[in-house]
Amino acid sequence: MNHTIERSDMTSDMRQKVDLLITAGCIVTVDAERRILFDGAIAVEGSNIVAVGPRAELVDIFAPVRHIDEPEGLVVPGFIDAHTHPIDSLIPGMCDDTPQFVRLSQRVIPYEDQLDDEDAFLAAKASFIEMIRHGTTTFVDGAGPQPDAIARAAIDTGIRGVITRKLTDVAGPFGGRVEALEDAIAGAEETVAKYRGGPDSLIRAAYNIDMPIVASDALLSRVAEASAARGVGVVSHLIGRQSLETTNNRNSDIHRLQKANLLGPDLLLAHIGWIPNGDIELLAATDTQVAHCPGSSFVGGNGWVSHGVIPDLVAAGANVALGTDASIISRSLDMVRTMYLAACAHKDARQDPLIMNPFHVFEMATIGGARAARWSDRIGSLEVGKAADLAIFDMSGPEWWPDPLGNAVPNLVYGGSGRDARTVVINGIVAMEDRQFPQEDLQTLAKAVDDASRRALTRLGGRRVTWPPSPAPQPER
Repeated sequence: MNHTIERSDMTSDMRQKVDLLITAGCIVTVDAERRILFDGAIAVEGSNIVAVGPRAELVDIFAPVRHIDEPEGLVVPGFIDAHTHPIDSLIPGMCDDTPQFVRLSQRVIPYEDQLDDEDAFLAAKASFIEMIRHGTTTFVDGAGPQPDAIARAAIDTGIRGVITRKLTDVAGPFGGRVEALEDAIAGAEETVAKYRGGPDSLIRAAYNIDMPIVASDALLSRVAEASAARGVGVVSHLIGRQSLETTNNRNSDIHRLQKANLLGPDLLLAHIGWIPNGDIELLAATDTQVAHCPGSSFVGGNGWVSHGVIPDLVAAGANVALGTDASIISRSLDMVRTMYLAACAHKDARQDPLIMNPFHVFEMATIGGARAARWSDRIGSLEVGKAADLAIFDMSGPEWWPDPLGNAVPNLVYGGSGRDARTVVINGIVAMEDRQFPQEDLQTLAKAVDDASRRALTRLGGRRVTWPPSPAPQPER
């Protein structure tokens, strides 16, 4: 049960004043020592964590304006969704059970290109509410044509995030808008200038290359130069080709990124797929960041789990984070569910129960995501001096029995759900408490999102819901 104690009269209290004190049954810090504190506490002043330690000690030291006590709660760093498309939420079901070419060329890209700024804002805000509801405090935008709408929704919601603008100057197989090189660069520079942000800003910017296949060599080079000059990261999609799985050839996209001097810790590549062993080693050696989106592959049948190289990248030492991709693609923005898929699916695909253990997968959703977002100095772990981005999970229910906190990380990854998040704090501000959003009129927002969804579906020809035919009987063997 949640207990919130408000303190207003502290004139005779000799303890140090802080804005917020959180006490809980278990705190998973993900700090350098990977400490797990039972009956622990976190003190927050402004946006920063000022102490992490045993409850008994911190209660004696600090006099909080607000005290949140969760004796059966698990406190974790806020999850970081390292690859998502916040505006892709208004056409649920339209991308289910469709080949990738159809999904992108006939559904996602036309939907994005036809979306106006206000509907993009509503779509992004709906995504951010769902993220926070499941314990996510930071997102990395995988790029779309409405960065201003996404930024406005993020600021309005209070979530932390990286904003990008989709860049394409070469026609690709999936269609969509193509810009002249100078127009694309100018648009990217405008987005970076608006949202680059300072060290304490909740909104930052990155450059984007939608996919190497839709970017000229000149665009790749210009983005690399701009990224290096301004100290701003780059976000891109990279989907390896299955034909290279068993050859020694170079992946052509990775080769082009290397030639353009883009490989390195400032580049975040989403998805991957099938790439040769030499390129696995190259990505690891250059510290190029990777965002793995298992839910997207599972719903889309892409094979990134059953035939992909994510465990090999992890084994080679690459920093692999986790992403949801988009609610219309993976059908979930729940990072706990994403952790479960990442921890379990590769075990089955490789027939190896020892790979992708839950502790490492938990790191992928926290400190690994912070590294991928170029934000590990402020988020990803619960440490003194870092921002107070955290989620408190209620582990009192019977689904957690027995001893839910005794093996908290595997219990959460294997048996939990983002819906168990009770309270979420972002930059020291309580964004959700007791599963409620005190600053949001969710009923009004839900109606506005439904209206926006109907408009989007109408533009795509309307929702098509029919019961699929039964599969043909298979011959006996």
